[in-house]
Amino acid sequence: MRNKTMTRKTDTSRKILTVIMTALVVSMLAACGSSNTSGNTSASGNSTSSESGKIDYTTEENKADVYVTPAVENGEIAIDADTLTSDPIYVNYDSNGTNIQLIAVKASDGTTRLSLNTCQVCNPSPRAYFKEQDGKLVCQNCGNTFTMDSVGETSGGCNPTYIGYKNIDGKLTVSTADLDTYADRFTSWGGPVE
Repeated sequence: MRNKTMTRKTDTSRKILTVIMTALVVSMLAACGSSNTSGNTSASGNSTSSESGKIDYTTEENKADVYVTPAVENGEIAIDADTLTSDPIYVNYDSNGTNIQLIAVKASDGTTRLSLNTCQVCNPSPRAYFKEQDGKLVCQNCGNTFTMDSVGETSGGCNPTYIGYKNIDGKLTVSTADLDTYADRFTSWGGPVE
């Protein structure tokens, strides 16, 4: 009889633990979509619901996004730091058939920055990428907004994913071997490649 009582207590404990863990995961995912980092707000305040239930953010400005595909030289790609402004440049790299995209930008302190164009928390969603809207980067999955200063930072949360890079002789460089290790984060990625 004692074994049956212990088994029931163990089963009940497992069920309670499962409910608690499920609630924790759901609350973490909900927090990603409802919070704004660093006090930032949505890009323009204009949004519409799409058929998939995701929010499509619109912008009042119609700037043309800039996409580049630099040549690979000596196992690295390089972006000329002098060409960067506060408007991001989207840098494409082909990793054995998988496009990996980076964001290159000049931050408010004048430093040039580089990160992967995928949200640390929202990945692997196909919409886990950032677009510039009204001077801020907006995650197209959760809607969180970030200043250009968050590019190249190592902090966690719904930020552009950090990648190690160098700024040498006026060029931002990143190893293609390092980029290749992130290919799995871009297999379902649905961001624009132009």
